[in-house]
Amino acid sequence: MSYWSAHLMHAMFDGLRYFMWMTISGLAVVGAAFYGGAGVHAFWQKSGPPARRRRDAVAREAEAGIAEIEAYLAARSPGSEPSPEPEAPPVERGKRPPGSGETA
Repeated sequence: MSYWSAHLMHAMFDGLRYFMWMTISGLAVVGAAFYGGAGVHAFWQKSGPPARRRRDAVAREAEAGIAEIEAYLAARSPGSEPSPEPEAPPVERGKRPPGSGETA
């Protein structure tokens, strides 16, 4: 083996070692940022103010609908006889605005 081919082979191995070192270091940094970022975000959420709940018309209608469904399911649970009269009167819902192509 000549001097130049040996020198070229060592230079290629040095380049490969440098590339592998940078790849592994980069993966370690990305992993630390990923897990560290998730930890910081969880801490920030816990220490921040509580989330605000919506109390608009959509939330109230959804709440009433869920209560109606629960009452319906409780009246018709397995082992109970269905009653001819519902236990709770149906919830009055607001009139929906006309959709596209409908007349008011």
